[in-house]
Amino acid sequence: MSNSNIFTKHPNEVKMSYLQHTRFALMLSRKTFICALASLIHAFFPFLFVTHTSSTIRKLQNIFDQRL
Repeated sequence: MSNSNIFTKHPNEVKMSYLQHTRFALMLSRKTFICALASLIHAFFPFLFVTHTSSTIRKLQNIFDQRL
């Protein structure tokens, strides 16, 4: 497949295969979805998930920093 393929253009730009990019994006999606749910619950029950969002964001930032 050429670099102009709409399914592989972006993954190639970030030096990943299509499958690697899919796995990475799904991992991010899962982590941010769980984080969003925890934040929603925390909004109404502030004694629950007190540090979950901030610690998840730090972990995700570390993941992105390691990719550079």
